[in-house]
Amino acid sequence: MIRRFTAVIATALMALVVVLGTSTMASAHSDTFQSVPANDAVVSTPVVELQFTFVEAVAQEFAPEVSLVNADGAVAELGAPTFDVTGATMTVPVVAGALPNGSYTASYRIVSQDGHPASGSIAFTVEGSDADPLSEAVPAEEEAVVTEADEELMVTSSGAEGDNGQLQLALGLGAAGAVALAAVLVIVALRRRRNSSGN
Repeated sequence: MIRRFTAVIATALMALVVVLGTSTMASAHSDTFQSVPANDAVVSTPVVELQFTFVEAVAQEFAPEVSLVNADGAVAELGAPTFDVTGATMTVPVVAGALPNGSYTASYRIVSQDGHPASGSIAFTVEGSDADPLSEAVPAEEEAVVTEADEELMVTSSGAEGDNGQLQLALGLGAAGAVALAAVLVIVALRRRRNSSGN
């Protein structure tokens, strides 16, 4: 009888471990994505838009932010992002119609449907374009203000995400402790009953 109850408790503990592990995997978020142009690509065809395909669908109620600058700091004007039916592929048009020659860095910041903020950038080079050069670079002071605001938002989001992870861990440990305590109480009760029967 004791062996049977011990096996049941062990099975319950294993199930709890599996559930906690699955929950942790589900809460994790990968920022990996594919892009057109691809990162580090050298493009000889006209670049009229940027395209990002994320692992998870984007929460479109939070307006995505995308910027595109060349090596001199000149900004390329971009249109409003649009999404395909999956919500995971974001397309951003180039307002001028095509990019001129040069090296570019495209940066993005989005929020996925699970509430996880994600940001990143790609770099690529355009060759053989006959488009007009970009306008002058954005003043350094304005860039600094935007960067500081972005960093503050990401720190706040990361802090909230860390609190959620600690709460999940605490709940998991509490549940595991409760199961272990129940197992000990059952085993002690069975031993007492067996001893009483023997007497």
